[in-house]
Amino acid sequence: ATRLPLTVRILVPAAGGLVAGLILVFLLGRGKGQRGADYMEAIAGGNEIPLRSSLLKAASSAITVVSGGSIGREGSMVQLAALTGSLFGKVLRLSAEERRFAVACGAAAGLAGAYNTPIAGALFVAEIVLGVISVASFGPLLLAAAIADSVVRHVNSAGPIFAASPGNLQTLPELLAVVATGIAAGVLGPLLIGALDRTHKRFAAWHLPLPLKMAAAGLAVGGLSAIRPEVWGNGYSVINSLLHQPWVWQSVLLMLVLKIIATTLTSGSGAVGGVFTPTLFVGAALGTLAGSAAQLVLPGTSMPAFTLVGMSAFLAAVTHAPLTAVVMVSEMTSGYSLVPALVLASL
Repeated sequence: ATRLPLTVRILVPAAGGLVAGLILVFLLGRGKGQRGADYMEAIAGGNEIPLRSSLLKAASSAITVVSGGSIGREGSMVQLAALTGSLFGKVLRLSAEERRFAVACGAAAGLAGAYNTPIAGALFVAEIVLGVISVASFGPLLLAAAIADSVVRHVNSAGPIFAASPGNLQTLPELLAVVATGIAAGVLGPLLIGALDRTHKRFAAWHLPLPLKMAAAGLAVGGLSAIRPEVWGNGYSVINSLLHQPWVWQSVLLMLVLKIIATTLTSGSGAVGGVFTPTLFVGAALGTLAGSAAQLVLPGTSMPAFTLVGMSAFLAAVTHAPLTAVVMVSEMTSGYSLVPALVLASL
């Protein structure tokens, strides 16, 4: 996005939204009230995941992501991985309960493959989707996630996606700042969820074809990228930048506000994709701002440590899954020295 001419940077997300919407309406039939079950609905109800709709939604999601839409790529990746569980269940003629669990194992594998976080992938499905962590269910979930992570690392030579050496936060003043960061995340998390819900309703009440709604949202995201090109995409590169480069707090605050607007518009317009990575982005920006404030009274405090604390705390606030949040941020960074501070902020 930073290398593109300004006009192209503004128009590409609009074009991507239009094409992604056309796929949903004319191929998937969303405009006729047709929609395939996503993996959470399939796990909850024991239903099969339709092959055609999953592939079409993944294609639509890919177009939104590569054209700059502010949405995560992990949503369709997890959906496709869960689809493999559904297909295996059908081929092996498993019972409804066994098919449900096969889909859950696929979802855990998909999340592990998307983030290189096998333990967090299994925890996410157990804690959020299944709603229970038991020995009988967690073992197979962890096995599926570990195999997926191993395959991804072998194919892509991938390592931790946010590798960092943040150090520790262990003095009493630092831990008090960590608690304050957790409180701020706990307040802002529900506000983001509410903003997403309201935006969905506003777009639903807008009497325009879905492709035009998604194109309008893409045009708005393109307009925001004229101010800060970092609003494009899911935010991986910007999170890495926050962890490894110094930022002035004014730029971080501006980027935070614009990214929240871009994500609510993209998701609210009907685009297919996850908001997991944008949530991590918002948390990273929030943590960086908290670190900037902490450094005013505690010189020498680790800024990357607060960035990671913000990611974990905000993810916990949005998902209500603090254990998953702590383990995921630790696995994504290979930074286990921060676990006590992450737990404190996330709870």
